[in-house]
Amino acid sequence: MHRCLFILFVLALVTLFPTPVTASQVADEIVLHLAEGWSLTNVARVHGPDAVRLDAALARAGAQQAYALGSNAYLLKLVRPLNPHVLSARLSNVPSVVYAEPDYERWSFLVPNDEGIDRQWSLTVLQAFDAWSITTGSDIVIAILDTGVSPTHPELRGRVLPGFDFVNNDDDPRDDDGHGTFTAGVAAAEGNNGIGVAGMCWQCRILPVKVLNRRGRGNDAAIAAGIRFAVDHGARIITMSFGGPDDSRVLREAVTYALERNVLLVAASGNGQAEGNIPNYPAAYPGVLAVSATGPDDAIMGFSTTGDFVDLAAPGASVWSTLWRRTTGDTYGFADGTSAACPHVAGAAALVWTVRPELSARQVAEVLMLGADDRGVPGKDPAYGYGRLNLLRALQVALDPNLLARSRIEGVVRSVDPSRTTVALNIGLETRPDATGFFRFDNLPPGQYTVIVRSPSGESLQRQVSLTGTALSVARVDFYLDREAAVSTAFAPVQPQRGVVYFPETGHTLRGVFLSYWRTHGGLKVFGYPISEEFIERSDDGRETLVQYFERHRFELRPENRPPYNVQLTRLGDVILRARGIDWFTLPKGAPQPGCRYFPETGHSLCEPFLSAWRSSGLEFDRRRGKSEAENLALFGMPISEPQVEKLPDGRLILVQWFERARFEDHGPDGVLFGLLGNELARLKGWKP
Repeated sequence: MHRCLFILFVLALVTLFPTPVTASQVADEIVLHLAEGWSLTNVARVHGPDAVRLDAALARAGAQQAYALGSNAYLLKLVRPLNPHVLSARLSNVPSVVYAEPDYERWSFLVPNDEGIDRQWSLTVLQAFDAWSITTGSDIVIAILDTGVSPTHPELRGRVLPGFDFVNNDDDPRDDDGHGTFTAGVAAAEGNNGIGVAGMCWQCRILPVKVLNRRGRGNDAAIAAGIRFAVDHGARIITMSFGGPDDSRVLREAVTYALERNVLLVAASGNGQAEGNIPNYPAAYPGVLAVSATGPDDAIMGFSTTGDFVDLAAPGASVWSTLWRRTTGDTYGFADGTSAACPHVAGAAALVWTVRPELSARQVAEVLMLGADDRGVPGKDPAYGYGRLNLLRALQVALDPNLLARSRIEGVVRSVDPSRTTVALNIGLETRPDATGFFRFDNLPPGQYTVIVRSPSGESLQRQVSLTGTALSVARVDFYLDREAAVSTAFAPVQPQRGVVYFPETGHTLRGVFLSYWRTHGGLKVFGYPISEEFIERSDDGRETLVQYFERHRFELRPENRPPYNVQLTRLGDVILRARGIDWFTLPKGAPQPGCRYFPETGHSLCEPFLSAWRSSGLEFDRRRGKSEAENLALFGMPISEPQVEKLPDGRLILVQWFERARFEDHGPDGVLFGLLGNELARLKGWKP
């Protein structure tokens, strides 16, 4: 019986005094101030008029030693770490105690003594000095895929590991350009050593992997081999301050190899904003942390490539770092570019991993994004991604004991009666959607989840999702039950929702892949506003696929294809003509004409003003400025009629020309507009008034 009571007492103490504490408190110490007439011995025993109650409280708390601090205050040393806040509150309720509080930690605001520290404006912006008071890093290996690294530079010497040169195929990856030594210094130059500069991570080891030649150029074969080498030789982080507009399979496979082995890849977004702002690889690959460049005023630099693939911004103008020059050898200098921004993020990742070594690469990336200072448009945007890097806030996020219990699963259930539909998780949580069909599960830890939805009629569907545990890990899962009802619901206006773009003009939202595709390939001009939510529809090939209707078009999701082919456009011109009972094969043919583009495949000519409109728009898949004919064809297809006068649904007579996927309309002073064929198709199907 006594043993049972003792066990219950111990369990009660664990409940009252849980162990997790923040980094600013000493877990096994309490400061105690006693009333006049009371005192403590050095073994934490009480002298006073009625010592029994306080003695018992101190014994339960595990007080082992007491040190007089003056003015009747004492430092209590506890036999085991407990939660100082809970314990302080308990002891403060004892009548003889004036106050009890945690023994808080303070730290110096470290300003390193490096000679060039005043030239490193980025350190103040990134709150690096405060961050280094928490940690200056550890021996985490950062692979520098670049032009090589000078192993003799005094800021790097002793921490440069044996690497490899994939340009000359030897084991001498010394720098012959200077670019690689520069990026290595931004990420990991030794700080507080009285010379030069301070990098982000002072203790990190550097793995030099030379994949670029002395002109700063390299091929995919060398880069892919370099990524694999870095992974196989212990790199936790790979920084890549280079890129190009072409997607290649060999590079994509190497990126996948690294990601599957929990290596964090960081890449520069590119310096081509003025040359068409074309996405660069490897930065644009999913899973790679893509970095754009900012200046001292936190504005995105005019050269910095932007786009939906950008995750973070970091300083990339007049950055002072280590250098190697052919004429002078090891030295220092300034540089601009996303090449300078990228290693800031790589070094920051090493600091996060130093304080939370158990995190995955993806979790580290999300910590950096969560800790960023939001700039530009609120939320994630194509210029800053999630914001400009902040070292201190990233470490504060990393040290949050609840960091990995903040993910969520949310979505919409399309059914006859969402309020009578049940949504459950395999861990035992269950909820019901609201009147709009929306449901949500919050504060989920990392793991694989099965989401199960059951309708009132007994229909059941389930989907699996994976979460990292951070607040950035949000799984969107939509279900479609009672299909016909779901279709009619999809065309009904909805209310604004968190995390999606809302168009009050039509009362509909746009998100995810469809939003990215819409923005990239023409937006309002080409597609118009959304007139439905996403829903499942049977396509012409018999497949059930996710679709969304727009004023001028209809999107189909084909996730098995790589972008931009993962979204397919309906042959609306063909479909609507056939719905009207017109076989375009039988329409009068045209003939080649001067100044026109003739299509022998369909027997029709494309002349002004429609020709210019056709040539100025198109899908973007060659990553070059302007629109090629292949891109024009991908968006509109070929003409399937000659120009002809027609009466539009609103009764106006107008000159039009039909294409496989569109209808061009000559609106005179307003120019050429694309027909509202999405609206027309939805009306033909009876889904829209």
